[in-house]
Amino acid sequence: MQMPFPRPDGTPNERRFRQVIDTLQEVVFQTALDRTWVFLNPAWTEVTGFSVEESLGRSAFDFIHADDQARTLEVCQSLITGEREFVQHEVRYLTRDGGFRWVEVFARVTQDEDGALIGMAGSLNDITERKRADDALARRERYLTALVDMQQRLLSVPEGGDLYGPALAPLGLASAASRVYVFETHTNAQGALVCSQRAEWCAPGVVPEIDNPLLQELPMRPDMDRWVPLLERGEVVAGRVATFPPAERALLDPQGVLSLLVLPLRVQGRLVGFVGFDNCYEAREWDRLEVDLLSAASGAISVSLERRESERALREHEHRFRQLAENASDVLYLYRCAPPRGFGYVSRVVHTKLGLGPEAHYADPELWYRQVHPEDRPALELLLESPRASDGVPVVLRFLHPDGRTLWLEHVVAPVTDPHGKVVAVEGLARDITERRQVEEALKRSEASLRALMEGFPDAAAIERDGHIVYANAVLVTTLGFQSAQELVGRRLSEFLADVPGTGPTPVDSAPLTSERRLVLRDGRTRVVELASLPLRFDGQPAVVSIARDVTEQRQLQARLTLADRLASVGTLAAGIAHEINNPLAFVVSNLGFLSDEFRHHLLPGAGRGVRPPDVAEWQEVLGEACEGAERVRQIVRQLKTFSRPDEERMTPVDLHAVLDSVVMMAANEIRHRARLRRDYGAVPQVMANEGRLCQVFLNLVVNAAQAIPEGSAHDHEVVLTTRLEGGRVMVEVRDTGSGISPEVLGRIFDPFFTTKPVGVGTGLGLSICHGIITGMGGDISVESTVGQGSAFRVLLPAPVPAPTSRPSEAPAPIAPIAPRGRVLVVDDEPAVGRVLQRLLRDHDVEVATSGRQALERMGQTPAFDAVLCDVMMPDLAGRDVYEAVRREHPGMERRFIFVSGGAFTVGAREFLSQIPNPVMEKPFDEARVRGAVEALVRHGPPDVA
Repeated sequence: MQMPFPRPDGTPNERRFRQVIDTLQEVVFQTALDRTWVFLNPAWTEVTGFSVEESLGRSAFDFIHADDQARTLEVCQSLITGEREFVQHEVRYLTRDGGFRWVEVFARVTQDEDGALIGMAGSLNDITERKRADDALARRERYLTALVDMQQRLLSVPEGGDLYGPALAPLGLASAASRVYVFETHTNAQGALVCSQRAEWCAPGVVPEIDNPLLQELPMRPDMDRWVPLLERGEVVAGRVATFPPAERALLDPQGVLSLLVLPLRVQGRLVGFVGFDNCYEAREWDRLEVDLLSAASGAISVSLERRESERALREHEHRFRQLAENASDVLYLYRCAPPRGFGYVSRVVHTKLGLGPEAHYADPELWYRQVHPEDRPALELLLESPRASDGVPVVLRFLHPDGRTLWLEHVVAPVTDPHGKVVAVEGLARDITERRQVEEALKRSEASLRALMEGFPDAAAIERDGHIVYANAVLVTTLGFQSAQELVGRRLSEFLADVPGTGPTPVDSAPLTSERRLVLRDGRTRVVELASLPLRFDGQPAVVSIARDVTEQRQLQARLTLADRLASVGTLAAGIAHEINNPLAFVVSNLGFLSDEFRHHLLPGAGRGVRPPDVAEWQEVLGEACEGAERVRQIVRQLKTFSRPDEERMTPVDLHAVLDSVVMMAANEIRHRARLRRDYGAVPQVMANEGRLCQVFLNLVVNAAQAIPEGSAHDHEVVLTTRLEGGRVMVEVRDTGSGISPEVLGRIFDPFFTTKPVGVGTGLGLSICHGIITGMGGDISVESTVGQGSAFRVLLPAPVPAPTSRPSEAPAPIAPIAPRGRVLVVDDEPAVGRVLQRLLRDHDVEVATSGRQALERMGQTPAFDAVLCDVMMPDLAGRDVYEAVRREHPGMERRFIFVSGGAFTVGAREFLSQIPNPVMEKPFDEARVRGAVEALVRHGPPDVA
């Protein structure tokens, strides 16, 4: 007979018994007949979360899940009525957090000492985890069974049949879903992403939605914005619909969906749709196991979709391939080399190419062996019977056409093997290259002719490929100073080319059709050549042929002719220039003679001093006139030096107005007896040109304009010089009111040796040379003329692009301190010039050397000169020689040189002065400039040279 548990105030044995019960992990309980708790050990709190104190006295049915109460009551009744000695069953007990725990209940009835029933007692064992594991295993088996069923159904779907319908039912039953469906995603006509329902399975009593028009062409944005990125990444959309955004609930609530699981369908990483599971009866969460198993199901559907798409693509590919093979210009074939030998497939174009159709090939396995050129039969046998030997390399074979022609076919083959790796067939492509071979043969013959032609060229020639010489003719080899063409092969022609001075660099590979360059020989000498470069094909590849014609003597002759024409113009103007010089010389000489008499009369002893006082004001006036006349002579001489300078290529910024004023000064005597001169100058920029050559051009034009006007009517005629900007270029017009030029000769006016002047008056080179000079500078020269009204020559020169300049802020000029006294050496072979400079620089200690050797001796003894004024042209050692010697012997001293030039007549002297940074003073001197240059060296020393 079961007794109730003793109270804690029992015997020691009873207390030990109670202590054991309290430490058990199983719940030990005792109830009264009305099923209220009368005893619970502490394990009760561990299982349910309710404390023992708050539970005692309450009915045990208050803690049993509602769905299990009826069954529990039935079990209790059977125990009390004696139908059972004990009961053991599984019940869900509620927990404080609102959930429940599965408990295995073991119970017996309890009696008092008289045998009367007083209740029940037993234990509660928490089996929640075991229950969950069993449920998970059962669900897993159910899902796996559904997956197998689904896979079998998918595999049995015929081509083009319903892929979704058979798969949804097993998934719906396994997941206990209310509705399972498939949506496909696509892009509508407007380019928006939409989805449409394609299949659906519903549990009994659930309303289908397959015919709902709202679920066709359903926009996924913006209402389903949250779904798109998740599904595209392969993730799922799951949860209670009540927690979803309002836009999603507006779509799902009308369908009665309480809980939702959506899994993506992806083909080759691209979202093509999704599978959805609706629960319309319970708002529950989807656990990880369900999601994983159902994801496997959606993956299986995706694989089926991908397989179906691949099969469709393969069929389309095969169809396109067959169409391509049948319409290709190349012959495609399959030749079986294992018995039975012969052609398994030949494209229809074979009839056009070989003159024999596919049927003839199918009927005769030896057809090609008979049609191939006898010399190429071994290669054909190797190609068809041992295709691996060619390793995919094209093989060219000659075939004999039935009409007697020889065809060239380029074959590319690949072996076809059986499962054991044995070659059983050959797949091949044969391309007709007959025309290409004919062209190649013709090209080879043409290239051989080209080589023979270039070897016979009188000019140097080279062929380059990728910028490197691949052929050089004998003339180029000899001209450059080499022994054989092999010494040039592989080098660049640009190594031997330099730019003509005054022009920019011109790469050979981007040169114009014809350009003028300098050819640098092996020994360092140069020749001027006209270089012509043209693209061509050489040895079957793109190349460039360059032909260099030596025009050195021609350019030298042109330079001499240009200089001769320039000097001829000076000769023509000699009388006028002499007149221009004689006028100021007349009063310079007279005034200096007057001053000499005045000095002798008033200043020398015994010359009648005191008769009358000297008129200082008159002396100053006489000296001023003499200086003015000397300055006029200096300007005329400067213009003559510029104009008579030998021809140069150097281009510098030139002031057009200064050039025109110089020309007017030189031609003044020629103009004044014939016409009035009028200048109409506009605002024009400087132009990049050669000053001497421009002087030659405009002097020719001005003299021609003056000579077109008869003498004696200067007040009725005029010569007008006009400058202005015209169309982005600088225009200079020389217009006269002379006799004009007749139309029949106007078109020949710029031809060499053509002239309308009498014999002995002109050479006919002037206007031709003018035309060459102006076009060589990138300009144009043109003429308009009317007989009896005059002519107008227009010269257009390119205007340079103005560079942005920043004007420095003007600062007050500092007060120059008194210059210190310095040591100055003057080197000039003209003693009078040395004395003049000595007087100009009287504030310094000046020594004079009358030769370059004497100057070197002075500097060898005491080299510490603050400044050295050195003449450029001297008989023993020129200024250049002195400069180089000082730079070697006294480094740094050469930077204190100031060169004095009466005219650098040699090319070497002019090149030397253009290369050094030292200042150059021209004779006659500008006194202020000479003093300033010397004082700058004495005060600050030579400037730093970068």
